Amino acid sequence: MIQQTSLKLKCQEDNHKEEIDFICYHEFCTGFRLNCFDCFKKGIHHNHSDDVKKVSSLISFIESKNKECDNLIDDLNKYFESLNQSFSQLIKGIRNKYSFVQERLMKMNSYQINDYLNSSIKLTEYKQSISKIIQEQIKKLNHSFNNLYEQLQLSSLNYHQSDDNNIKLAEDLCKQGQQLYYQGKDNEALEKIEKSILLNPNNEDSLCYKGACLRMLGKCEDAMIWLEKALAINPKHFDSLRNKGACLRMLDKYQDAITWFDKALTIDPKHVFSLSEKGACLKMLRKYQDAITWINKALAIDPNHVNSLCEKGACLKLLDKYQDAITWINKALAIDPNHVDSLSEKGACLKMLDKYQDAITWIDKALAIDPNHVNSLCEKGACLKLLDKYQDAITWINKALAIDPNHVNSLSEKGRFLHRYINRCLFKIDEII
Repeated sequence: MIQQTSLKLKCQEDNHKEEIDFICYHEFCTGFRLNCFDCFKKGIHHNHSDDVKKVSSLISFIESKNKECDNLIDDLNKYFESLNQSFSQLIKGIRNKYSFVQERLMKMNSYQINDYLNSSIKLTEYKQSISKIIQEQIKKLNHSFNNLYEQLQLSSLNYHQSDDNNIKLAEDLCKQGQQLYYQGKDNEALEKIEKSILLNPNNEDSLCYKGACLRMLGKCEDAMIWLEKALAINPKHFDSLRNKGACLRMLDKYQDAITWFDKALTIDPKHVFSLSEKGACLKMLRKYQDAITWINKALAIDPNHVNSLCEKGACLKLLDKYQDAITWINKALAIDPNHVDSLSEKGACLKMLDKYQDAITWIDKALAIDPNHVNSLCEKGACLKLLDKYQDAITWINKALAIDPNHVNSLSEKGRFLHRYINRCLFKIDEII
C-alpha cells in the first residue's frame, strides 16, 4: 500500500510554493489533474469541482483501480482459458487418434488396427484444412489484439518503474512462485509466476516454472509451450530440460522423454528425479532390467526416494517377482503411507498372488486418497472379476474408462470380461436347447 508520507509533491507551476493538495478525477478533464491550493483558488476545474478531491484520496483511488484492473485481467484470463481448453482438447484428440503408441500394438486386435489405418491414412487430407482454419483465426485474433493495444495506447506508459526495478521485482515474484510450487500450491504459484512474466517476459526461470505448474495441473500440452520458450532463451536450462522430459512421459512419449532426461543428466548426472524418471520410461517400454539399473542409480544417491522405491517394486512386479516387489513397495510406504501409486501397486501384487480381498483392501486405501486414480479403479475391477463379481467389476472398470477412455489395461479388462460374459451366455443357451 502507498504511504501518505510519499505524497509530498511540488506544484508544476514554478512560481507556486505550495505542495500538491488537490486531485481532479473528472473523466473528461483536459487540464493538469494535480494542483496546489494556489491553482485551486484560480478556479481551475471550477466547472466540475465535485470531482476534485484532497490528495489523500489518491491512495484509495489507486487501490480501487488496481482491483478494477485485476478483475478485468481475471475476466480476460477466463476467456483465454476457455479458448486454451478448446485448443488443448483439439490437440489431445488429434494425438489420441493419429499418434500411435507402439506398445499398444500387441494388445490390439485386427479390427482395431484396421480402424487406426483408416483414420491415419486420411490425416494427410485433413492436415492442410486444419492448419488453414487455425492460421486464419489466429491472424484475425492477433489483428484484434493489435487494434486494442493501439486504442488503449499501451505503448505510451511513462509512469512505471525502471527496467532494472521491474527485473528485480520479476525475480522476487518468481522466487515466491517457486516456493509455492515446492509446497504443492500449484495454482497460487502460477499466479505469482504469471505476474513475474508480465514484468519480464524473458525470465527463463519464470517461463520454466509456469510450465512446471501447468504440468502438475495436468496441462502437459500447455506446459510444453512455456518450457520451450525457456529453452529458446537457454537451451541448457536444467529445470526446463527435466520438466520437458516429465511432460513427454505423462503424454506417453517415453522414448522422447528419455532423450530430454539424458540432456538433463548430461548437466547433472546425479539428479535423482531425472534418473528415476528415465527408469520409469524404460519400464513403460518394457525394458524392466534396464529400468531397474537407472532406478538403482537414483536410490544409490537417495535411498529414501519414494517414487524410485515404488518404481523398482513395479518393475519387479512386471518381472513376476511379486514378493520382492512388495518388499520395495513396503519401503516406499514406510516413508510415505499415503503414496497412492505404492498403495495401488501393492494391491496389484497381492492380486497376482491370488490374495484378492487383501488386494482390494490396499487398492481401496489408494482410492480413499485419490478417487480418480485410474490404475486403482482398473485393478479393483480386475480383482472383483476374479472373485466372480462380474457386475461389480464392470462398474469399477467403467469408472476408470470414464476418466481415461484410452486406458489400455481397463479396455483390455473390459474386453476379457465381455468375452467371458458372452461365453457364459452361450453356454446357458446351449443348456436350454
